[in-house]
Amino acid sequence: MPLATIVLLVVGAVLVVLIAIMIVNTIRQKPTPLTKPLPPSQAKPEEGAVERFQEMLRLATIWGAELPDPDHSAFDEFIPMLRRLYPRVFEQLELTTFDTYGIMLRWKGLDSDAQPVILMAHQDVVAVNPDEWTHPPFAAEIADGRIWARGTADTKCILAALFEAVEKLLAEGYTPPRDVYLCSSNCEEDMGETAPHMVDYFREREITPLLVLDEGGAIIDNAPLGVRKPFAVIGVAEKGICAALLTVDSAGGHAATPSLNDATSKLVLGLNNMLTNPPKAQLPAPIKAMLDELTAYAGIGLRLVFGNFWLFKPLILKVMKGGSETAAMVRSTYALTELKGSKAINVIPKQATAGVNIRIDPSESVEKVLARLKSYFNDEAQTEVVHATEPSPISPFDDDVYDYLRRVIHCVYPEVGIAPYIQSSASDARHFALICEHTYRFAGFLFKADQRSAIHAKDETLDVESYLRGLGFYYEFIRNLKHLDGFGKEDALVV
Repeated sequence: MPLATIVLLVVGAVLVVLIAIMIVNTIRQKPTPLTKPLPPSQAKPEEGAVERFQEMLRLATIWGAELPDPDHSAFDEFIPMLRRLYPRVFEQLELTTFDTYGIMLRWKGLDSDAQPVILMAHQDVVAVNPDEWTHPPFAAEIADGRIWARGTADTKCILAALFEAVEKLLAEGYTPPRDVYLCSSNCEEDMGETAPHMVDYFREREITPLLVLDEGGAIIDNAPLGVRKPFAVIGVAEKGICAALLTVDSAGGHAATPSLNDATSKLVLGLNNMLTNPPKAQLPAPIKAMLDELTAYAGIGLRLVFGNFWLFKPLILKVMKGGSETAAMVRSTYALTELKGSKAINVIPKQATAGVNIRIDPSESVEKVLARLKSYFNDEAQTEVVHATEPSPISPFDDDVYDYLRRVIHCVYPEVGIAPYIQSSASDARHFALICEHTYRFAGFLFKADQRSAIHAKDETLDVESYLRGLGFYYEFIRNLKHLDGFGKEDALVV
């Protein structure tokens, strides 16, 4: 047999095997199964739940750390209002306050030796411009099936749901199998110190939480990659943050005689270098796991590509880099947020400044992203770090504690897919992740696409139906804690 024929036969055989492997991998793309699903939820909201939520929303709890004379009168009213709305909670749980307004409520469980569970939210909200809103931002009006108010999604819905769940369970005579703490910061939006002080409280008492659940992910209706199925996305880590000011000096002069050595020119050249040369893309393990879950519900083309990661990795990274939301999942990001130059249009300034906000991938550090930032400017810019926090540790997303969260989601939302992800925004969870291995970021509500984009913007809303259904998530989460029995005895000290 001629050599050419043999070569063709070998190549053909290799191709057949390769195609067979690809087809098998494509067929095997299935969602991670639930080994012990919980019974479907039968939870019903208590009468008046929406009205209580509206009361909470009508208090304009804006901490306003950047304001010269912030008004904290709404915070003075907040705990008294909660006492009135949820009397059983405050009669039977132990209240500790932090920095006057931070709330911690301890619900003593049956087994004091078991590691506790911490459920978190924050009662403060970001400032508003009322003139931009369709409905007044603190009226909590209901229109078009939605509650319109600052804080509906971020995050008074969580706080209200926690109180609703505990009040209902107390009325039913329920006692949790382990301690449950409800924690709410008054200054999360301003990166205040209340949450770190709460963490210090647990450290000083050598209490290691088994699980912490805070804001972050949610049920979303527009999953990435064109997947139409609603998805519960659970933040298993969050990016670090570095805010830096870059300043370039020069002699300045008249706009009639510009040069590339002007402060503004050097600043712009460096910024262009930063924006056009982003860090190399990579797929962290949580993002790879997220893609695996998403593509189990995708079309055949995507399943073929993502099911054969070993072959199509370059193409997958290219697809991920193609959109701003997905690109942020695969690398650290550098965002130009502020620019300052001359006060006159015909004057070249002696100094030009830019503000850059960096969201740091868990594989990197503040030191590494700052070194890269300086390299963009060939070390010609002075760098002042305004604020910096390291990325959080990645919590497990393949063990029984994480699976408990999946089981609760499934019992309330059986129709959704479930996937881990890395959160780009900051939350108080980053502080608790230092003392708790299983720190997750998930709000048990459906946040539609336009509602997610309105967080920190005008016309923040939440569907009434979404709110009421989400109450069931927190009720079931606490009611089923017996399924974590055997996990988290106090055999590890806080680090």
